Formats: sequence, C-alpha cells, structure tokens
Amino acid sequence: MFIFFYCYLSSFLNLGVRSLCEGMPLSYCKSRGLTRAFSQILNFNLKGAIAYNPYSLKIFSFFLIQLIARFLINKILQFSNFKIVLIFDVFFSIVFFIFSFYNLIII
Repeated sequence: MFIFFYCYLSSFLNLGVRSLCEGMPLSYCKSRGLTRAFSQILNFNLKGAIAYNPYSLKIFSFFLIQLIARFLINKILQFSNFKIVLIFDVFFSIVFFIFSFYNLIII
C-alpha cells in the first residue's frame, strides 16, 4: 500500500532525483520510469504511463491484484481449508508474476 501512496504523491513532490537509467535506451534499462508511470496510472493517465514505460500497466496490475488478493485471502482463510487456499495462492502468484514481469526478467 505504501508504494501506491508514494507513487501517487511523487508527481506532486518533484524531488528532482534523476535515475541512473535516465537517457539510456529501454533495452538496457527496462525498469526506467516505472515510478513516474505508476504515478500516471494512479492519476488515470494511461497514455502517459505507457510513454514512461511500456511494461508499466502489467507490472502495476500485478501489485494491485496482489494487494487485493491479500485482503481476500485473509477473509477466505477464516472460512475454508488453509492448505488448498495456500496452494492456489502460491500457484496463482507465481504464474501472474511471470506474466507481469516477463519483459523485465528475460534479457
């Protein structure tokens, strides 16, 4: 939740900190602009987010869905079998992680 809060406020703070990736091609620094892109997504500017980083929507969706899943799983565990929920959660999280971060993981 902190990363969402930080990214939302970062557009208002304008700290002037430059990234080491600034000016490098995206093929060398695939995570360039993710914080700015997350900030744009939280302000509902999807085109601006894609301009900062084309992978930002997939990565943002991973974090958002995982946050929602943590809340839901805590509620589900109160009413169902812990082992089945845990196995499903681990499997879903691994598959969704690979889908979301595939472009950043593969060289």
